[in-house]
Amino acid sequence: MSRLKSLASSAIYRGLLAMPESVVAGVEAKARLVQGKGGGAATVADEVSAGLSVLEPGRRSAPVVLDVGANVGDWADALLRAAPAASLTCFEPSSVAFSRLQERMVGRTNVSLLPVALGRAAGSAQLWSDQDGSGLASLTRRRLDHFGMDFSHSEMVVVETLDEWAQSAGVRPNLIKLDVEGHELDVLLSGRNTVSQSSVVQFEFGGCNIDTRTYFQDFFYFFKELDFELFRLSPRGLVPIPEYRESDEAFDTSNFFAVSRRGNGLPNALDQTE
Repeated sequence: MSRLKSLASSAIYRGLLAMPESVVAGVEAKARLVQGKGGGAATVADEVSAGLSVLEPGRRSAPVVLDVGANVGDWADALLRAAPAASLTCFEPSSVAFSRLQERMVGRTNVSLLPVALGRAAGSAQLWSDQDGSGLASLTRRRLDHFGMDFSHSEMVVVETLDEWAQSAGVRPNLIKLDVEGHELDVLLSGRNTVSQSSVVQFEFGGCNIDTRTYFQDFFYFFKELDFELFRLSPRGLVPIPEYRESDEAFDTSNFFAVSRRGNGLPNALDQTE
């Protein structure tokens, strides 16, 4: 059997060598998407479904959720469609995006909206973007000349830390979603206690981490120390990442889920990979 696998691998390798570079690049891109590197077929509904699936069964219908980097509320809206009884707190520092978020969440009494950013330290900071209300807004002024984008829009915003906010608000979340354009690790480091008591953390990793000089390795060991398992969302479901590999340093925006080993939602995540 190993002999046949070796021959097949050699045949595939020889076939790739014979292909034009453009074709090889196309095959590589599709293979990455299948692995969930670059988002795959994920939509916000896919993300929400995956996050709820790995919560403890008793928490899925009415979880306590933090949406950190809510922007105009696409993910929040998907969550409330999937779990209408969820208790949701949204953090969004952009004044333009926050205004749109408020309009979208009118009448939803189980939703709290906070016009602040979460970061490594409390205080104030410049929020940079390509345009007002942009979903790319970051506390780092990103260099996106290669996309023809001018990241010169900015506004001063209030920054809080996750642990300080959670303690003062008396909130213990089951699910934390992070989409703060490269500053996810800052939120985690300043919210270690809150994260350790949660069940699931969804976070993005991609091109913005080039600008903030953070690596997937940083996330892997952070969660390993807290006894969380890591998964990447792919079109085939959640792909377990049992050990760190340098090939995981893929700077195409991808969605990851850290799941506490304390919960009993893990078998659901593993079932999706079969």
